[in-house]
This record gives sequence, C-alpha cells and structure tokens, in this order.
Amino acid sequence: MSLHAKPRILLGTGFFFVIKILPIPILLGLSAGCASLPANTNRPYSEALPPDPKTPLAQATETQIKGHPGQSGFYPLASGLEALVARMAAVVVSDRSIDLQYYIWENDLTGRMLLHEVLRAADRGVRVRVLLDDLNQSRYEKGLAILDYHPNVEVRMANPFAGRTWKILDAMRFSTVNRRMHNKVFVVDNQTAIVGGRNIGDEYFGASEEMNFGDFDLWAIGPVVQELSRHFDTYWNSEIAYPISVLVKGFKPTLEDLQKLKDDAAAAITEAEKTQYADALKETPIVKKFTHEPMKLYWGKADVVMDPPEKFHQDSKDQVDNLARQLYPLIEKTEKELILVSPYFVPGKKGVKFFKHLNDRGVQSLVLTNSLASSDVATVFSGYKGYRKDLLDQGVSLYELKPNSPTTTPKKNRVGSSFSSAGLHGKIFVFDRKKVFVGSMNLDPRSATLNSEMGVVVDSPELAEMISTNLIAHLRRDSYQVLLNEKNNLIWKTTDDCGLEHVFSKDPETSWWKRFKASLSAIFIPESWL
Repeated sequence: MSLHAKPRILLGTGFFFVIKILPIPILLGLSAGCASLPANTNRPYSEALPPDPKTPLAQATETQIKGHPGQSGFYPLASGLEALVARMAAVVVSDRSIDLQYYIWENDLTGRMLLHEVLRAADRGVRVRVLLDDLNQSRYEKGLAILDYHPNVEVRMANPFAGRTWKILDAMRFSTVNRRMHNKVFVVDNQTAIVGGRNIGDEYFGASEEMNFGDFDLWAIGPVVQELSRHFDTYWNSEIAYPISVLVKGFKPTLEDLQKLKDDAAAAITEAEKTQYADALKETPIVKKFTHEPMKLYWGKADVVMDPPEKFHQDSKDQVDNLARQLYPLIEKTEKELILVSPYFVPGKKGVKFFKHLNDRGVQSLVLTNSLASSDVATVFSGYKGYRKDLLDQGVSLYELKPNSPTTTPKKNRVGSSFSSAGLHGKIFVFDRKKVFVGSMNLDPRSATLNSEMGVVVDSPELAEMISTNLIAHLRRDSYQVLLNEKNNLIWKTTDDCGLEHVFSKDPETSWWKRFKASLSAIFIPESWL
C-alpha cells in the first residue's frame, strides 16, 4: 500500500523535465489521447463521529482534560519508535472511529504493522476512513481497493491522476497534478490525534536500513482533536477526494482478497517480532509510561491551521487564506527570537528580504535545515544553496544537519543497517519561545503555493521552551554551522564528540559528484516547483 519511497518531488524530476522540454505538438497529441477522471458526484458524505464519554480513551483522559478547561494536552513524539508505538496504541484502544490522512503510507514493515491493527479495529466494528494522496499510486491501488472492500473501511484518493498507468497522459493537466495533498493527521474516536511531519513508513519510525528521518509529531487530547476532525472532514468531503472504487477499473475485490490482505499484514507482526526493532519498541520510554507512570503532557490553547482544499485550483495570488498567510502574523509579532526547523528550505528573494526585516527589528532568526549530505532530495537543496550568503548577511544563524546525526536517529534506537543514513524531516517553528507550530509545511515554494499543508499552533511557553532548549543544546554536535570567513566565502564549523572544532570549506561529507548534481538540478527545475 505504498505510494513511493521518496516523499518529496511529485513524480520525480524526470517527469518535470520531460514536461518542460516536450514540443508543443507532442503535448497537443498527448492531450488528444489523454484520460479523463470519472465523475465524483456520488461520493457519500460523512462526518467525524461525536466523542463518546464511555470509550476507553474518554475515560483515560477525562480527569486531565477537566483539569485544563479550554486547553489541549500534547505529548511530543521526537523518537520514531515512540511515534509508531503511539499510533499502534491509539488504534488498539479505538472503539468507534479512525480517520487517517497521509501523503505516504508505505507497504513496508511498519506500514503493514499499522495496517494489521487498523484491520483488526475494523473487524471489531470501528469505522475507518483513509484519505491518501494519489501520487504514484497505480501499482498499489488494488491493495487499497481490497482495503476499501472491508465493510467498515472507506478509502479515498486526493487529487488523483486520470492516467492510472501512464502518468504522462496527464501532461495537459500538469498545473493540477503538480499539486499534492501533503497533510498528515491521525484521529482516533475523535478524542485523540497525532499531527506533525511523519508519513507512514519505515524511514519515519526508525526501522529503515537505508535512511531514517528525524521527524516530530504531537500526540494530542482535548478540544484541538475535534478541530482536527473538522479539518479531516473538510478534505474528506471535498471534490478532490475520490473514492478508490471509482478509480480502479476492471477489478472487483473478493472476500478471499481481503483475507489475504489481513494475512499479509499479520505476517508483518510476526516478522517484526524476530528483529531488533521489536526489542527497541518494547524499550521505548513511552511503553514504560503506559504501564508505570502518567505521561507528561504540555498544556495550552491550540489552533489548527490548514490550507483549504480549494488551494488545488487557485493561483498563488488568489490564495488569500493559505497556511503561509495564516502563519505570517505569528512571525510578524515575534519580538526577540524565531526558530525555524524545515528540512526543505528555499526562502527565495522575498524570504531573504523578510529575514532582513526581522533582523532590522532586532529579531534573532535561527534556521536548521538539511545539509547536502543529509538531504534526500538534491533538487530542493539546489534551490536553497544559492541563498546561504544572503541569509547570513541578514543575520540568520544557519545550521545544516549532519547525516547520521543522533538528533535524527538516536544510537540506542537504530535498528537498521549500520550504514543507514539520516535526514531531517520535522517541521517546527517556535515564536519567542511562547508559541510553537508543528505540522507538515516546509519553508519552500511548493508548500507555500502548490501543496496543501496543515499543522497546529500551540500557545504553551513550556512546550516552546522545551523544544527550543533541546534543539539548541544539540546544534553544535549534530549540525554544521554555516558561516562566512574573512574572504566572504562559506565555511562549515562543527564540534566532534571530543570537543574538537572542525572547519570545512565545501559542503561536508559530500563528493564532487553530489555537489555537481545539486548545482545541475537548478538549471532544469524552476524554483517555484521546489
């Protein structure tokens, strides 16, 4: 049930490049034979089920919620292992409903482990709604159709391709299919939710042997959960959400197909039990907190911020209520310190000017993003690299994450290959250590004007201070600080485990070939697509 292995560029740079160079006559020929989407007028309307005070979740959280009227409680999920345990635990105790909205759900070990628990919940009568982005989905759509065949499960695809096998047939719909649903939210019984940067897959939960992402979610209870449910309903009932059943042609799932899907998912649990990963899951702090002590929650008023589904059909100039514009007042009101964590960071000329504006007001800006060595998408890095000097000139404290950083994959949690790398994937913005945004949005043109994004803004100085303190405490060890030397050339400084300082004059831990590819990408991919 995987979308694709790399979570970033829509169809890969190859698709962008082909569309950019195809002659007009060929494009016209493709348009003549292009597929069209089926009608989406008969999709059933549904809403989140109202919270039931009798569910196990309600009874477990009632006292805490009553003790903080009007506020929501948050448990930070910085560890990939804890992030999976939290999702699995929420599904296991689900009683009425599960709503999942994701950009990626991989058909790998952790993806099938979660699917197993979701199917078990559906078998005991829990209503399940799954909304996934349709990117690169045709190879796996039969599996999703089988999942949808379960009487308690409904699957929809966001902004689907008309050409289910040949995506090139959507060339004349490029302005539409170039926009993807990047939202990520997980709601159980309308009483608890997980929101943040993670998709569903091994690399997000510390289980990959190739690359593990440093990511961040918030596990929430309280009134923000109902607000997240309303967000889900908005997308679920929008015209961009197509039932998988109307997209898959010539295939009718059977009970035997559904049973095989269940067996395959159950096999993932058996497979996991034979690995170090299962041992690591059992040793996560969150497991011990479930059984021995109350979980430490951070409380505060919270608001859901999101792009409306209409963004898929709007030019940037018409997006008066997009997420970037909703966050702008928070940044503008910042007085002392702005901390931005964004794996993909392409500020553009306007962004550089805005950092100058902040610097002129006395606001210290700190940015943590991927280094070329830790980035999984060189094309996006190519859009960022040319702005580094300008950002430093405007007083930005700039840090780039090291690959294999303990911040992204703590050594005690690494269960994949010892040769696996790590990259940054979390999106966190902290405003004066008073408010914090956690969500799916990167600081780049794609998130700002093309993809749909979402997140929560939490007014909790305690949470904001904890995140800021932990981040800054590890910057010197886990990242390279980017600076300008006396000749106005970029240099990278870092401190090793022995306290020794090292200085580099080129992107650290990269080959000339990787640096060349990053530079070459900028020639073919417009910055507005990054």
